[in-house]
Amino acid sequence: MHLSVTFFTIFCAWKWGDWNNWHRYHTTMIYSAMGNLLYNFLYYDHLLWQYKPNFIPSHILADLLSTFIILPLTSLIFLTNYPNTVKGKLFRILKFTAIYYGFELLYLKYGILIYNYGWNIWYSLAWLCMMFPLIVLHHKNPLKAYVASFIAVIIMLVFFPINFK
Repeated sequence: MHLSVTFFTIFCAWKWGDWNNWHRYHTTMIYSAMGNLLYNFLYYDHLLWQYKPNFIPSHILADLLSTFIILPLTSLIFLTNYPNTVKGKLFRILKFTAIYYGFELLYLKYGILIYNYGWNIWYSLAWLCMMFPLIVLHHKNPLKAYVASFIAVIIMLVFFPINFK
């Protein structure tokens, strides 16, 4: 399933991504990858969600696909032709949140994704509702996005504490 979603994302990026202007989105694509790397760094021995191996032999390899292919390409697709109207922006955020949420439900149904330490599908939905607006914010104003991301990390650490060794 990880490979199918990866190839699906590549296809969608090829079809709907603004490759002529990819450089406009490049830093936000990196931002989305770095956010996932930060999660994996902070929670490396206390993962709140993790992929179970199927055709991909480990969580690490599956998450690397997500970090370096799925998330950056999703950012490109999401920001390509981003609407100007409030209604259009809201619809776009809800649409991408629903797509990600749907894939997460599929991953759960097939046992490819597991939750740990109190994380659940509702926290994932809240995360997605924050993630896509942060992608937009980073694209428009990276400094504000870094401040908001720092606050989000602090909130995560308060609700899902880790033991810094």
